[in-house]
Amino acid sequence: MITNKRSQELLMLATTGKPLNEDATEEEKRFYIECKHDYKVMKGTANKYGIKNPILEIPMEVDL
Repeated sequence: MITNKRSQELLMLATTGKPLNEDATEEEKRFYIECKHDYKVMKGTANKYGIKNPILEIPMEVDL
């Protein structure tokens, strides 16, 4: 399971185009690839509807 903090870090890497660390787990790699895809789709949809600064975010949760 990916913690909320780590998912935020992976989302930041994916949306800024920075590469994923080599020591990432398979789950993190899959999440990173999904974030990159979702960001690309979001940007395309935003351009289609004229939204200038779309933001892809993950709602914050409390990690226990």
